[in-house]
Amino acid sequence: MVAPSIDAVWLVDLAGRRRRGKGLQMNVLRIFAKCLISTFIVYGSICGNGFSQDRDADSKPGTDELNSLWSRPGEDWSLFLGPTGNGRSELRGLVVPWAETGPQVCWTIELGEGYCGPSVFKGRAIVFDRIAGDERLRCVHAETGELIWEERSPTGYVDMFGYDGGPRSSPILCDGYVISYGAEGLLACRRLVDGSLQWKVETGKEFHVVPNFFGVGASPVIYKTTSGSQRKLVIVQVGGSGSDGSPADPQRLDLVKGFDSGLVAFDIENGTEVWRTSNELASYSTPLLNTFDGEVRLLAWMRDRLLLIDPESGAVKDSFFWRAKELFSVVAASPVVHAAEVLLSETYGPGSVLLGVENDLFVEHRRDPPRSRHRNSLRCHWATPVLHDGCVYGTTGRNAGDALFVCTDWRTGELHWKEPGLGRAGCVLVDGVLIVLSEFGELLVIKASKKTCEIISRCELVDRQTRDTLLSPPCWASPVVAHGYLYIRGAGKLVCIDLMNQ
Repeated sequence: MVAPSIDAVWLVDLAGRRRRGKGLQMNVLRIFAKCLISTFIVYGSICGNGFSQDRDADSKPGTDELNSLWSRPGEDWSLFLGPTGNGRSELRGLVVPWAETGPQVCWTIELGEGYCGPSVFKGRAIVFDRIAGDERLRCVHAETGELIWEERSPTGYVDMFGYDGGPRSSPILCDGYVISYGAEGLLACRRLVDGSLQWKVETGKEFHVVPNFFGVGASPVIYKTTSGSQRKLVIVQVGGSGSDGSPADPQRLDLVKGFDSGLVAFDIENGTEVWRTSNELASYSTPLLNTFDGEVRLLAWMRDRLLLIDPESGAVKDSFFWRAKELFSVVAASPVVHAAEVLLSETYGPGSVLLGVENDLFVEHRRDPPRSRHRNSLRCHWATPVLHDGCVYGTTGRNAGDALFVCTDWRTGELHWKEPGLGRAGCVLVDGVLIVLSEFGELLVIKASKKTCEIISRCELVDRQTRDTLLSPPCWASPVVAHGYLYIRGAGKLVCIDLMNQ
């Protein structure tokens, strides 16, 4: 729970001062104040926690048929890492600590291969996985798990390092559309109401993409243009090369030369290409929109460099090299933004760097010392850390056995505390606490404080009838929070938990 807003307290006080006035006016003020307080308790403020990654997300003609299935108010989670792309939920009224039996499990569904989490909009959860030779996209009721529709697309993707062949990229939802990006590079747009196909682009073939080590992993980004027809763009990392760009050894990405399609923007209505930019190869880091000096810019951390891009035209304003020199290294965590600063963190080589953005140029503010290790600095693998009150919370370390969950100072990079035993865990910030999903399937609630790692609740989810463990490793998908429900994925299963009612 949180305290009522200042506005709500003021209205209650005002109502009290007007007791000698008209009774109807006083009652109206009281009712409005109660509604406002209720809204803040359940939902929270929608401002101040990041730049919306789906600007002007009003309904377009034809989406009114998509009625909401939610039974309570709240915030949707239709994009990777949430509405502002920073892993922060506006939910208020989280019920913690949990009972000894753990939080209330609402439903579970079986999954095939894949590592991505769901996206949730208007009471519908979109789940992306692979069954045999098909990538499967399912729409289920977000509160019950009941199937609404299912569509499949054939895939022949084989991971060159032996990981499973399912999708890595979370689907995104916008304007009544579902945008999915499969491991083999199939970018598809479907109608959310019934799953019917709107358009598709086989980016691997269209742009001569030499497959990355683990296939396609970065999720798409939505941007609404401000000039011309003001259409919405689907922006994706592609990393194309020339038609003769494939090396004899498919693992020798150092020999691959990118060619003009590092990022590509498509019209969300028909899949038409709007712009392409950069010779950079693709990474696993989902791009992020933010405003710098009054201008909207796209931050895209590609295989080698962070790009600062004008999303209207695709023009690259500046770039900054940040990647390990090791061939078999990747960048996967998304940039973290605070005001006019950007934090990058990787685990294979240089670790973390804090950049400023001034006049469309990157300015380095600090970087980890050359001899730093994951035990004394933030070195994220794929889970994007979360910023709160000047501290960054997330996992440091390359391997499951020695990874640490840490609290890091944004300004200095100093570790305030570290917690072992969670593997390469992911987290989301909710109501002043961190909900942490360990790589091994354990679920924790940790207070977001730099003083100490205060664990409020900790449990292993089990079926209350069979006592079977619900989440098996690897649990690599980021947690999702929508309308008071938590969605977490493990090997072969998606679990929905009610955070508001224990």
